[in-house]
Amino acid sequence: MAAGNQPGAWRALPILVVLYALSLLDRQVLSLMVGPIKRDLGISDFQIGLLQGLVFALFYSVASVPIGWLVDRFPRRPIVWCGVTIWGICAASCGLAQTFGQLLVARLGVGAGEAALAPAAYSMLADLFQPSRLAFALSVLLVGSTLGNGLAVGLGGAIVSFAEAGHVHSLPFLGEVASWQYVFIVTGLPGLVLGLLIFLLREPKRRDRLHATHPPLSATFRFIAERRGFFACHFIGFGLLAIVGWGFTSWLPVYMIRSFGWTIGQVTLPLALILGLGGSVGVLASGWLVDRLFGAGRADAHLRVYAAVAVLITVTGLAAFQVRDPVIFLWLAVPIAAAIPLGATAAAALQIVTPNEMRGQIGAMFLLVSNGLGLGLGPTLVGGLTDFVFRDEAKLGSSLTLMFAVLGPASAILLALGFRSMRQAVQLAEAWRSPTG
Repeated sequence: MAAGNQPGAWRALPILVVLYALSLLDRQVLSLMVGPIKRDLGISDFQIGLLQGLVFALFYSVASVPIGWLVDRFPRRPIVWCGVTIWGICAASCGLAQTFGQLLVARLGVGAGEAALAPAAYSMLADLFQPSRLAFALSVLLVGSTLGNGLAVGLGGAIVSFAEAGHVHSLPFLGEVASWQYVFIVTGLPGLVLGLLIFLLREPKRRDRLHATHPPLSATFRFIAERRGFFACHFIGFGLLAIVGWGFTSWLPVYMIRSFGWTIGQVTLPLALILGLGGSVGVLASGWLVDRLFGAGRADAHLRVYAAVAVLITVTGLAAFQVRDPVIFLWLAVPIAAAIPLGATAAAALQIVTPNEMRGQIGAMFLLVSNGLGLGLGPTLVGGLTDFVFRDEAKLGSSLTLMFAVLGPASAILLALGFRSMRQAVQLAEAWRSPTG
């Protein structure tokens, strides 16, 4: 029989949710300040896409691999604390940037710091929760990301509006800073305190081991190669869907401003509700549905549900960017925002088929692929299409439409091709899963 939940499993979630929300706030608040940053630094949409996507994702993805190795071998709480502290310092440092190059370097640091949270959190929750409850537990964790998106638009939008009203602000020791610099500093510094919350948790007992000792990295690659059908369809299928999700959320405020003439203050509340509440409902519902199907014996539930999601957001996305009424557009954006928080389901599938001593590494490899594709290419792809293909800021909607039309169906096909291989991987995992906690 599968292991049950460890004591304190549900008590660990609120702290991890807070840290996830903070990470998304620091990551996404830049999307609200595109206009002021472009104005002051004289940069293009493509460069903004680099700051939101490729540059951030590069260090996030690369740093996650050695961090995943550490997660499998050392206590996970200090790893999380170090990561939160580093990204808080670097997020605030974005507010000190005077050039595009300085802002780019600071964003690299934010990405490197945030890379510590996901591998450690996934590994901890896989120890705390039994497999048939893991997708929902990770969905609760990923509510932090949807709340962070909502905070980035809601709280971040309020701070941006306040800051823009004054244009220039004076801070102790720093003197006068521009409105967007002020926002980075105010939203980045709380991480230096909130990171300490991780020490309120106990380090979970590790379970579900395949090897008695820590195997070399070659054993992890051999494990992946033996299940290459599952890992290829999982990594690339979810990665393509992540491109769509990050491209959509990163450029959504800008699209509303350019296409409908709304101000930052006007987009704040509706987008906060859509990304925060809509995304939270969607991620919890998908986690509940996946656990229900998996518990009923549908071993490929994680891929099956998101293959259907990929079809749903393709149809809805294509419709959304053809409408000219902002209210109708916002209604069409709701199911997209509800469907795209895929991290919980994707991570749960990996943790279920992977032994404890490899979870951090394989989780990090997934982040390398999904964020390299999703976070790295999503915002950059949209900005690049707008600048170099359509050559018109007003054609942002055309860039987003093309992204949905091509990548949504490709994701659905790849995930569907992985159904059989996931069933086989789950069956193999039953041989080494712990019978008790």
